[in-house]
Amino acid sequence: MSGEVDLDGIDPDARPDARPDARTLEPGSQVKRPRGRPRKGTPAVPKPPKREPGYGRLQQLLRDDILEGRIPAGSRIKVSEIAARYATSTNPAREALQGLEGEGLVIISPNRGARVRAIDEDFIRNIFDIRDLIEPYLVRGFAEFASNEDVAALEALQQACQSAVDAADYPAYHRANVAFHDLMIEHHHNVEAATLMKRHSAWIRALSRRNPLTLANMHRSTAEHWEVVEAVRRGDPDAAAAAMGRHISHSRALFLGRMRRDRVQR
Repeated sequence: MSGEVDLDGIDPDARPDARPDARTLEPGSQVKRPRGRPRKGTPAVPKPPKREPGYGRLQQLLRDDILEGRIPAGSRIKVSEIAARYATSTNPAREALQGLEGEGLVIISPNRGARVRAIDEDFIRNIFDIRDLIEPYLVRGFAEFASNEDVAALEALQQACQSAVDAADYPAYHRANVAFHDLMIEHHHNVEAATLMKRHSAWIRALSRRNPLTLANMHRSTAEHWEVVEAVRRGDPDAAAAAMGRHISHSRALFLGRMRRDRVQR
């Protein structure tokens, strides 16, 4: 007897169906393993079902397609079309649309279905009004509490903006510009304000990505960034907020002016 007792109280060495393992085999022996195909009648191991995206993931996919212009502004969208497009069922498609309605990207009307929000001058003006109220407040908080590491990170992102402008590389400038603003927004303790700011900036960022600035406007924007950086370096929250306010005002004028020109040309 080995002195070991398994869970049902039987000595493992005394079990009639005991199998040798590598520890009990004689030197040079091998454990025989079954070969060949499974016997007929043996149930096959089912493949895991292909998972459809949940409504949160679907909402992100749909948001990206709207902001990137793959689903045009003003177009009508049906639950059945979304389900087919993203290989999902109608329930998560409906929930994703409702979520995007809460973000202001989609408008759902009774008996008329859903459509992507149209982008007009009033909408852009409203977005900039929200930005003008929230972002200077967030920048003021960043300037007030920024550590030396935070300031260094902001300077590095601004230098990336400057390098992109010097190289006339708009895609690189756009990425660095977004990161520059996000650093200050995301470091604020008011998470709700930061989330609201980023949500309402999504349209502006998407339009900016598809409609590059002229090199002259890139230089101007970068110069305004440096004003913010200098105020943060000095530890002057009010000056940083004021500099960001001027930057937003100039961006608003640029966007609205471009939209008016496009409208007249049509």
